[in-house]
Amino acid sequence: MPRFAIVDSEKIGQDVTYEPPLVIAFGVDKRSVGARTVTMGRTRIPPAGRNQAHYHSCEASFFVRKGAIKLFIGEERAEYVARENQFVFVPPGTIHGLQNMSDTEAAELIFTYGNCPSKDDAGTVFVEEPWVSVPDTAR
Repeated sequence: MPRFAIVDSEKIGQDVTYEPPLVIAFGVDKRSVGARTVTMGRTRIPPAGRNQAHYHSCEASFFVRKGAIKLFIGEERAEYVARENQFVFVPPGTIHGLQNMSDTEAAELIFTYGNCPSKDDAGTVFVEEPWVSVPDTAR
């Protein structure tokens, strides 16, 4: 039986390899607290940072805590904007990606995977190569 837990998102490991250049802290999952049906974490998106398009085998949702985020949804990569204090829901199998709309400030979101106890169980499939920002001075 999982036990009650309070997890400080500033004191847990940060994953920089799952969706670069995003910095993800997985606070609630089967490894950290023994969760059986949910994964929850915090994602920091550097200025102008964009992750690669992907989909999951489970439901995904997030709450925009800081900043404005451009969303790329579906195979056609339709663009939407989610702003601070807005929720976003992504059904299983729906291609999605995101980009911080600020060139100077980090954005932040809190995410969940439903009926899925870890990032490994999310069945994430990436449909493009990792995206890396190139500074204007390097072009």
